[in-house]
Amino acid sequence: MGAETRARLGLAGLLLATLAAFNRVFDGGDFFGPALLGMALAWAILIIARTKGVRAPVTALVSAAALLWYLTVVFESPFVVYGLPTGRAFGGLALALGRVAQQSQLDYAPVPVRPGYMILVVVGMWGAATLAELASFVWRRPLLASLPCVILFAAALIFGSRTGAFFFVALWLGALLTYWALESSYLLRSWGAWVSTWNDGREEGAPSSITGGIARGMGATCVAAALIAPVLLPSFGGGMSWRSGSGGSGDGDGGVAATGGVIDHLVSMKPKLVARNPVALFSVRSAEPSYWRLITLANFDGVSWQPLRFNGTDVDSGGFSEVADVPPQGRRVAQTFTIQALGGQLLPAAPQPVAIPSDEDVYDETRVDPTSGYLQLYGNLGPGTTYSVVSSVPDVGYNQLRRERFFAHPLEDYSELPPDLDVERIRRIAANWTEGADTPLDQLLALQDRLRGFRYNLYVEDKASSDYLTRFLTRTREGYCQQFATAFAVLARTLGFSTRVSVGFLPGSPSPSDPTQFTVLGTDAHAWPEVYFRDSGWIAFEPTPRDDGEALPPAYTEPPIPTDGIAGLTGGPGGTPRDPLARGVARGRSAQAGLSIPDQTAVDGAPGQFRWEQTFTRIALAVLAAVALFLVAVPMLKQARVRRRYRSASGPVELAAAAFAEFEGEAAELASPRLRAESAPAYARRVAAHRGVSEPDAVKLARIYEDAEYAPAGVGPDEADEAKTLARRLRGRLWDNSSWWDRALRLFSVRRLHRAV
Repeated sequence: MGAETRARLGLAGLLLATLAAFNRVFDGGDFFGPALLGMALAWAILIIARTKGVRAPVTALVSAAALLWYLTVVFESPFVVYGLPTGRAFGGLALALGRVAQQSQLDYAPVPVRPGYMILVVVGMWGAATLAELASFVWRRPLLASLPCVILFAAALIFGSRTGAFFFVALWLGALLTYWALESSYLLRSWGAWVSTWNDGREEGAPSSITGGIARGMGATCVAAALIAPVLLPSFGGGMSWRSGSGGSGDGDGGVAATGGVIDHLVSMKPKLVARNPVALFSVRSAEPSYWRLITLANFDGVSWQPLRFNGTDVDSGGFSEVADVPPQGRRVAQTFTIQALGGQLLPAAPQPVAIPSDEDVYDETRVDPTSGYLQLYGNLGPGTTYSVVSSVPDVGYNQLRRERFFAHPLEDYSELPPDLDVERIRRIAANWTEGADTPLDQLLALQDRLRGFRYNLYVEDKASSDYLTRFLTRTREGYCQQFATAFAVLARTLGFSTRVSVGFLPGSPSPSDPTQFTVLGTDAHAWPEVYFRDSGWIAFEPTPRDDGEALPPAYTEPPIPTDGIAGLTGGPGGTPRDPLARGVARGRSAQAGLSIPDQTAVDGAPGQFRWEQTFTRIALAVLAAVALFLVAVPMLKQARVRRRYRSASGPVELAAAAFAEFEGEAAELASPRLRAESAPAYARRVAAHRGVSEPDAVKLARIYEDAEYAPAGVGPDEADEAKTLARRLRGRLWDNSSWWDRALRLFSVRRLHRAV
């Protein structure tokens, strides 16, 4: 293996280590394939261009065009016609980058393999491979060749998660130092005097002290930065808002509209003077009223609630098919929202949204979290935004819920309690309040009724402490929705229930002329608890005794009245008992206001995958098939060449020539090719000296070949058979004395393949 080949392998190892570091940025390994194939294509273009003598600027233009083509094929394949990208394909790339520019303000590692992030990674690794090849093997500047990898690795270090950071730092530093070591064949006098090992001659002149000083400083800075970055950067610790699981910080107003109509969804037990904003946030048309949910919160630290890590999947990529905990006995309810002053990225909807019609403007701009089920835009809501959504509302009744006996959710987050919370005291309070309850539902209703006996007060005393929940339950007994929702959820958890807190809005005020049209104000912002029932899904409760009478207990929490058998049986929080005429809509049927509701809960391909993943799976299979075909076909073609020579030999002369041709072909790839004016015996001696094969056998084979070619009498059958035996023996010795690299080149190199075709 030559020095240039060793250096190129070292550079490949550095690029792979850099790419592997992005494992800390993404929540899966799907990012690796497109970036790796992109690097391979970029490298192939450069090597071919260098072999053909194409100048660097032309090569760079060709590489850039190939990069755009590759991106469109992988990420916008529906808009590639006969292998050529259309304008819509380039527009799709721009749209994906625009989306990710907005989403990056909220995402924290590890993130899903969103198309925009993947485009950036592919472009970065393609550029790194291109610049590294040019700088290392054309410009002879190995320090410049490693600079793109330094930048990309630093980005992965900064934006990645903490998991495995030390391992990836050690791996990358090892790859970097290995590349530098392989690039140089001897110790350097200064950082600025890098001598390329594949030069035959020695560079003249002493290294420039200025260049050496700059290079030493750059190199020392890079190494020092790589060593101390894990300590100084947030990779090994939190502290930056975009890296926190909450997606931001703040005390939260428990669902109170902040300035600009944005709802602070971080529910806190901390008492806080809140302002009631009567501005109209949005209007909604729905066949029945409901709580309009923005987000669900599962993690409680003793003071505040945080959402589970957002792992949204694009709706147009089958996101709804991944949503868990959809009510098994839900009824479809269609809603149409018109935004007026509500801001932020969260879309209000009745729990649980299961479909957005594909002709909606927000259809390809929305993601759904598969665990919590809430909706989030890539961009922000604005005045005039209109969208429709279909929800599966729990269709349950009092008697059904009373028969439930299983309440443990598979995720432990919904049942965990913080260690610094006085759990035993709160559990005693819950047990005291629920004493005499016959069923689990009776326990929950006892908690709800007890809390509804407290006083609703927006202006509670502002004294925050870690034991505020206990004081709220035993002393103050007044507060607003976030205190009541938190108290109910925590009390229920101490009794063994899985709970969470949802943030959103009350149904709002119905229009006097149209009972299906509701106007939602900032004063309707609300938080409420939900309890998991294994056979019914998440069921909302209403422990908040709002003084305006808007937050009423759900109908299913009241025993049925034996009248017509309908009233009191079903109905969500904030709603009324379900009327037989308000059953929602069936799949594919028309809803109120002429809304068409196709079934959007399933898409082709694997559920929850981005479209590009399905496309690249097909590309990867095609590439693997092509590689497998190459690995099988090339050695077979070379072997077929040898067999064809022997089969076509019509006599001893041709057989002897075929035997020497076999030896010459093997020696050319395993040792050294024959020179133009070199005689057969001289070539045999040189190969024997170079590869340690038997010189007498090699020379004897060469003599038989010369006699066959030039002697008037030629050679006899015995000499021809001996030549064939010598050729096979020498071939075996050549293989035995060759390195694995030379053997691989002999098997798979296409340089001499044209002779076999």
